[in-house]
Amino acid sequence: MRTVKYLNISYKIYKHYISKKDGTTKRLPGEKELSEQYSVSRETIRKALNELIEQGKIYSIQGSGYYIKQESLSLKNSLNSLSSITEMIRNANLAEDDMDTNIYVDKPSDEASELLQIEKNDDVYILNRIRTAKLEPVVYSINVLPYKLVGNEFAQYYFKGSLSKFLKDFYDYEITEAITEIQAVTSLDEVPAIFSGNNYPLLKFIQTHYTIEGKPILLSYDYMRNDVIRFYVKRNKRIKGGNMK
Repeated sequence: MRTVKYLNISYKIYKHYISKKDGTTKRLPGEKELSEQYSVSRETIRKALNELIEQGKIYSIQGSGYYIKQESLSLKNSLNSLSSITEMIRNANLAEDDMDTNIYVDKPSDEASELLQIEKNDDVYILNRIRTAKLEPVVYSINVLPYKLVGNEFAQYYFKGSLSKFLKDFYDYEITEAITEIQAVTSLDEVPAIFSGNNYPLLKFIQTHYTIEGKPILLSYDYMRNDVIRFYVKRNKRIKGGNMK
């Protein structure tokens, strides 16, 4: 039985580059270089790489290339207590970082205006970024903050990392509570190609964060990879009849 050419090439790429990986994320050579190395067309290389993506061996970043996926990357997060994404990643003993960070000023959506208890003509900061664990993208976050609460200094001094820690350290705003809604991701949700192009299963978390005074200060839309992050909830049964006497 004749082996399909792109499957043969995908196996050769796997043996040469992936099975020998040293534990750090590495970028594969480009399509042109691979096509010259294996003396096949770029279309064959593209099919071979897509096969490796479907097998979960690599992932692609649009405009950057193909990267070897970390094996056994796993995070566990209890929904019983409030913790940041930074804390969740560090608690798994993984290095966290940000990529493709973008901050700009805009008007709030109707939903953001309602949840943050601000006027529709108020300005808000929009912070978009991809959160990584061990250099692999695991969460896409859209954060919305009322401009009047953080002012010009936010864009000047915030760089990356835990947003809740920055708000506490720089403004003395301590987040002590969050109301969270979990939704399925639909075709209406716009996520970066690094997530949609790799067909990662995602859960959408809509979270309104409050200070100890009960003031809403941050609205987050977090698209979390459910193949990497597992969520747990502890549920107790309420027993009727109250206390035993």
